[in-house]
Amino acid sequence: MAKKQTTKPVNGRRVALKPAIQSACCFVIMPFGGWADGYYDAIYQPAIEAAGLRAHRADDLYRPSTIVNDIWAYTRKAKLLIADLTGKNPNVFYELGLAHALAKPAILVAESIDDIPFDLRALRVILYNKNAPSWGPILQAKIEAAIREVLSAPQEAVLPAFLHIRETSGAPKVSPREKDIIEIKQELDLLRREVRRRPSDEAPETVPVSADEARELIRKYMLTGLPFNVIESWLVARGVPRTFAVREMREIAREARGTAPKPSRDTAPSGTASKADGAKAIG
Repeated sequence: MAKKQTTKPVNGRRVALKPAIQSACCFVIMPFGGWADGYYDAIYQPAIEAAGLRAHRADDLYRPSTIVNDIWAYTRKAKLLIADLTGKNPNVFYELGLAHALAKPAILVAESIDDIPFDLRALRVILYNKNAPSWGPILQAKIEAAIREVLSAPQEAVLPAFLHIRETSGAPKVSPREKDIIEIKQELDLLRREVRRRPSDEAPETVPVSADEARELIRKYMLTGLPFNVIESWLVARGVPRTFAVREMREIAREARGTAPKPSRDTAPSGTASKADGAKAIG
């Protein structure tokens, strides 16, 4: 068998060949089989390669050996990881835990925010909706953009508890002050994400209520400081006439004399109840 050439002729003399440069690895943690294989081939792999990395998944490693050892080895050499937590697959969470132990930057993907444990929502999370038109290309573009951003600042995709201070090696290196700033930034991102989903995800059940029950709900919601427009939408969803809700909120706010949330440009009710409207309202 011919030996592999390690030199080439240049200007009459032989020069050693440079080894081929391989792109860094992005390890994808996700279930496999069925629809997941199609998503990996059509969405994840093209997005990763477009960002300049090589895509690998756990089923690339199947051979007669201990799979955990192979996953550990792949996780260690990966530049970053993408974890699809849709369905809360236990194997995916286990592999993500290994990545966290190594302080590897991770991008989380899920169909619902409820698939993401609360403690991990401070990390970069990409949500997708399979009912949306062109959801596949949209998700692919989001993954590619997220990879590029993480590669430029990998420490921001690692939970602060796993970051290493500059004197150590291996994990992304930051100063103590930078670690504190990253932790504060992730907490703010988590708070912002939770506030955005609060009106829809924590809205009460759509069980019809009476006029007296509606008044009690208005008082309770106003005490929590919820914006008027959110209270209004929740009440309407439970069968309360909009004009009634608006009128009662204004009256309760007036009675409170400044102790209840006051209407503002962002939180004021969407309409004004007139006497004619009041006659039509319940109660």
